[in-house]
Amino acid sequence: MKISKLTRREREKLKRRNDILEAAANRFFKNGYDEVSMDDIAADLELSKTTLYLYFKNKASLYFAVVIKGEVILLDTFKDAVKNEKTGLGKIKSIILAYYHYIQVYSDYYQLNLSTRSPRFMKLLESNEDNETKIENAEEYIELKKDLLGILTEAISLGIKDGTLRKDLDPIQTVMFLGSTIEDMVLLSPVNQLLLETYEITTKGYLQHSIDMLLQGIARKKE
Repeated sequence: MKISKLTRREREKLKRRNDILEAAANRFFKNGYDEVSMDDIAADLELSKTTLYLYFKNKASLYFAVVIKGEVILLDTFKDAVKNEKTGLGKIKSIILAYYHYIQVYSDYYQLNLSTRSPRFMKLLESNEDNETKIENAEEYIELKKDLLGILTEAISLGIKDGTLRKDLDPIQTVMFLGSTIEDMVLLSPVNQLLLETYEITTKGYLQHSIDMLLQGIARKKE
């Protein structure tokens, strides 16, 4: 629904929800999940905690609402990256570069997303119990993850079909491999960063070299 078609009350509720998300994001970016309370966020907004709970059931749901906002940005980034590429191989390369750009520009959102992979959050996401700790937007988060993987899966399937990728690749296993490999590639550890500086290798140069090596492994060899 377009904002212009919302009633005044609906617009006010939407604005307040966005204000809560922004305040929560600032807190979570700075202090992480454990060091932030609903009282802190309510105080930042000069709202009662009761009002806060009208919009979000619990802190975990508010945390995931912020994470979801970051995942939506990533999804849009991936969509923009692949829309002008014609081949599966080209789309995969664009996805890798887009992911690198996202981590650089939206590092705060990326770090929050990393934290959601911890055992305690995974347990909450997988729980079907309707209690006070349930993450109310868990399904939305999971669907976004599927959409992100779907873009990569489509690129791989296209590449196998158009002949730019090896015909023997299994799409699902290749998605799993690429997903973990791309992340390791674009998120340099302090040790690897030090190695690049020691040998005077630019981050851009390393990334391009890594992409070339990765794509050579899945690309169909020219006959």
